[in-house]
Amino acid sequence: MSFWIVSIALLALALVILLLPLVRSNRVQQGNQRQRQNIQIAREQKQQLEAQLADGEIDQASYDSALLDLQTSLALELENNEDDSEKLRGKWMAVVVLLAIPLSSVALYLVFGEYRVIENPELVRAAPAQQTAAAPQMTLDEMVVAIQDRLRANPEDAEGWFMLGRTFMGKQQYGEAVTAFQRSNDLLADEPGILFALADALAMQNNGNLLGEPETLVKRGLELAPSFPNGLWLAGMAAEQRQDHKAAHRYWTQLLPLIADNPDSTREIKGLIAMLEERDPELASTASTKPTLNVVVDIDAELKSRASPGAAVFIYAKAMEGPPMPLAVRKLQLSDLPATLTLSDDDAMMPTMKLSTFDQVIVGARVSSSGNPVAQAGDFYTELEAVDSSNPPAQIVLTIDQVK
Repeated sequence: MSFWIVSIALLALALVILLLPLVRSNRVQQGNQRQRQNIQIAREQKQQLEAQLADGEIDQASYDSALLDLQTSLALELENNEDDSEKLRGKWMAVVVLLAIPLSSVALYLVFGEYRVIENPELVRAAPAQQTAAAPQMTLDEMVVAIQDRLRANPEDAEGWFMLGRTFMGKQQYGEAVTAFQRSNDLLADEPGILFALADALAMQNNGNLLGEPETLVKRGLELAPSFPNGLWLAGMAAEQRQDHKAAHRYWTQLLPLIADNPDSTREIKGLIAMLEERDPELASTASTKPTLNVVVDIDAELKSRASPGAAVFIYAKAMEGPPMPLAVRKLQLSDLPATLTLSDDDAMMPTMKLSTFDQVIVGARVSSSGNPVAQAGDFYTELEAVDSSNPPAQIVLTIDQVK
């Protein structure tokens, strides 16, 4: 009996909390003031976004997404400022809530609840076993059988073969995993993720030895996807097995910012890098030396005459393969050209995405009359591809002579 008394008291408290906002009347003047405050806050937030975009702190896609969120939020806030007719509807809603919640709560509890547990606590301990029996998890052996049944029905299912390979890896059946990954690779030629998985399986089949065919597969995968974390990990392991500590150090240093959101993996890679630097102290001094690109920038005379002297000029370096956001960027004015400058890790837009992270980069310069750091139609620009950031030319000459 005490259970129902407590339940009714809690239900009454919930009704009070729900009904107060519905039955109280807000003054129109207060609503208008709140509306003006919301608009002013939104205007200030929009100005902050525009400033971040102009300073290069965010790209155009991030700006557009944030602006859409801001507009949606403002629209919802303004919509929630009820007029007098909505207040009347709120009072009718209070009546509905007053009747519907108690009736529906009791009915739902009687149908789905377990009120018998008050008299029989053993039901609590029995429930987990019943739930486990109702929704058993598949074992690895059962997963293999299920995937094999799927592949018998569709032997050209590359994803199914890849899943089968991953399952065999979990069972430490490396020979079967190699066969499955090889079949997946035959169906989807030169897919980096499959190449790395096949290399890993071949190495595990040979007691972890990555030299030979596994390393060849890893190198092929990195040619297609230079920033693939698993590929960089395996490439570092292969280089370490070859006693090429410098290459291993380079691969694992490049991997670090890509796994920044995984503390355990970051800790492991830092430990491996520290081990290499202990073996070869020169690696530590090499790592502390920041790559620097010496850039000379100028613009075609005819294009220069078509732009304002105050137009913004962005000089940047970005990864050949990887995120589109620049790894390093400097901002000048058209009137500053010709100019000589350097790009380094000090010019990074994000601390985890630096020039030293990537070996191959694109170096470019762009004139933006709007001042927008994101490329737009009508901008003047030039780009030089495949620049080796670890061993760059003594001077990189850029002449802006193209129109986007």
